[in-house]
Amino acid sequence: MARRYLLLGSGEFEPWSHEVEAAALATATGDGSVAILPTASAPDGDQVFDRWARMGLEHYAEVDVRAEVLPVKTRSAALLDAHAGKAEAASMVFLSGGKPQHLAEVLRDTPLLAAIVRAQDRGAVYAGCSAGAMVASRARQGARGTSWLFGLGLIPHASFGVHWDRLRKVPGAAWWMTSRVPDGSWFVGIDEQTAILGDGTSWEVAGRRTVSVRGPGGSATYHPRDRFETPPSSEA
Repeated sequence: MARRYLLLGSGEFEPWSHEVEAAALATATGDGSVAILPTASAPDGDQVFDRWARMGLEHYAEVDVRAEVLPVKTRSAALLDAHAGKAEAASMVFLSGGKPQHLAEVLRDTPLLAAIVRAQDRGAVYAGCSAGAMVASRARQGARGTSWLFGLGLIPHASFGVHWDRLRKVPGAAWWMTSRVPDGSWFVGIDEQTAILGDGTSWEVAGRRTVSVRGPGGSATYHPRDRFETPPSSEA
């Protein structure tokens, strides 16, 4: 079974995302619940972590989807079997925004990450917004400044940028981010309040804005309901 991903450029737990999340959950397997991981926000303090946790619970309660927050703030928490078990049982695991480097350091090579992947292999959805989307990128390689240091390699042939419409307005920012992506692999820039749903190769755009894709065949922009491909390359 192909692993499934729902990646958002921003706007987690806002009303616009209900439709695409429902589409993701419609074919997901598991206990029907969403496991919420606000881990990336932990460096900003307990108050921020708790706010994202509360927003997530309220968001899924609006549509009668059962959800539970996994209180994973540090790597030691990601080593606990109890958290891994809950993530593995869920139909969707949602990693919200914050610091991508912190999120990657907490999850990398842990029982929790292994459980999320096992859940995907039996039909659950990996969902990530902002930092949660970024860590799905290809694993880090090479020298600092030329690689996606926070990538966990879940989608090994692509790197993901978020808040992309905002970053395009910052002089040099979009160039700097895409210049770190090796030839032969893909870069996908997801605008705010926009999402992509797919299996790592075939995607559909949802939400309110656009997705910018750069790869071996050139560059293109896609709008909601458009479909696009990011196939692995022998050079990736």
